[in-house]
Amino acid sequence: MPAGVLIVVLLAAVTVDAAAAFLAEREAAGAAGSLANDLVTMAIDEAHLRRSGHYRVSPSRLASLSQWSHRTALDRLSAVFEPNSVVVKVSTVGPTAVRVSVAGMARRVIGLPAGVNGPRLRHVEAHATGHVYLSR
Repeated sequence: MPAGVLIVVLLAAVTVDAAAAFLAEREAAGAAGSLANDLVTMAIDEAHLRRSGHYRVSPSRLASLSQWSHRTALDRLSAVFEPNSVVVKVSTVGPTAVRVSVAGMARRVIGLPAGVNGPRLRHVEAHATGHVYLSR
């Protein structure tokens, strides 16, 4: 009977760690998606829009939002991520799109000893692209 209980506890630990890894993946994807949508609208080149009536992303304005995007990503991620491991990369993809990558190291919640269920930290990365479509 005690061996059966130990096996159930070990399987429960593996299940909890797998759930934490899935949570980290979903949070990174959600943060990347929402940041891409926010940044593609915040980085608008207003002068060009007023002059020509066409939308485009301003690379300089996008660069000025880099600290904001990193802070916002940290706010949207849970304590599953290792402190100081989150990296946010932002780039333009054509004149009307922004690509955001959020990467970090997710911790195991229980983490069995001696690497029974893998390493203590797991690399998580997500990418998203925000587009602007204007109707006439």
